[in-house]
Amino acid sequence: MNKKVTNRISEILVPTEEQKERMLSNILDEHKNETAKKRSYMPMKRLKPVLAAATVVFCLITTTAFAASYLGLDIKFINFLNPSSNEQSEYLASGAYVVDKQIKNKNGTLDIKQVIGDSNATLILMDFTAPEETVLDKPHYSFDDMYIDVIGNHGFIGYGIIALEDENINDNKISMVMRINNRDSFMGKKIHLKFTDLQWADTRPGEFTTIVPGEWEARFNLDFRNCSTTYEVNKNVTVYGYEAILKTISISPISVALNLDSKYISDIVGASEDWEAENREVLSLNEHSDIYPITINYNDGTRETTAVLKGLRSMGTDGIWFIKNFENVINDKEIKSITFFDAEIQIPH
Repeated sequence: MNKKVTNRISEILVPTEEQKERMLSNILDEHKNETAKKRSYMPMKRLKPVLAAATVVFCLITTTAFAASYLGLDIKFINFLNPSSNEQSEYLASGAYVVDKQIKNKNGTLDIKQVIGDSNATLILMDFTAPEETVLDKPHYSFDDMYIDVIGNHGFIGYGIIALEDENINDNKISMVMRINNRDSFMGKKIHLKFTDLQWADTRPGEFTTIVPGEWEARFNLDFRNCSTTYEVNKNVTVYGYEAILKTISISPISVALNLDSKYISDIVGASEDWEAENREVLSLNEHSDIYPITINYNDGTRETTAVLKGLRSMGTDGIWFIKNFENVINDKEIKSITFFDAEIQIPH
């Protein structure tokens, strides 16, 4: 087998001992579930050496596309998402896509690790390594310029960079999650990213300054599995005094998206802006109250309301789209209903 190919495969698949045990356990479980099927195998000795090598390469490369299913989510992703259970963590891992793409230049290295997503939100896990003499010890990071192009996408994109908790603030490494909100799923599409000049700041919002100049560009597939479920609602709702129809709700562990339509869209937006000007609460330097809140009602009687504005609002010919993001993932399998203004929508399971 070509040594270069072998080395590349080794770079892609470097599981820890714990990950190896988990991967073996999952493979054995799958094998048990398929005992009813009878398969015939050709002895390896009958395969020509070239075909055998190609088969091994194909299997290993294919495994990288499903590596998250067996190895699990990257621990940094797990800490950021904070799944409610092992089952939810495994569910997210089963839909994750391992990108494993490195962009390196003399000023620093950007490693794009994993991607998860649903019908309206995409999360990309990235590591950045600066030159050894550069210490990355600030709490907030971003890039001075971010170019995003998703092939076949024609809707509005909202995006941002979230710096993850740094285990060692005295070194030259940080981890980040790029969150992209959109009206349509990016699943199966190809993305083109170009980042210019890594910047940092002590607060957000705040004054960002360049710490590592340079440009990092990558193209890769977004072959994650859509982890959301979309419900046709078509329920009447009164929003800021105007009649509207809540058409759909899409729910996943990482976002809730609503599509609202009305012949009074401009009036609703105007009324909400008037209310916002008079009543909007500034919670902190970088937080504002959500003027289109939803309340998630769980089966156990608990509830949570999107009091803080996180996500995207987009207007189009098909009404208004609201995409709600959360600090951590939500337990979507335990949602009883969702309340939006005077409408409560029961969620079937």
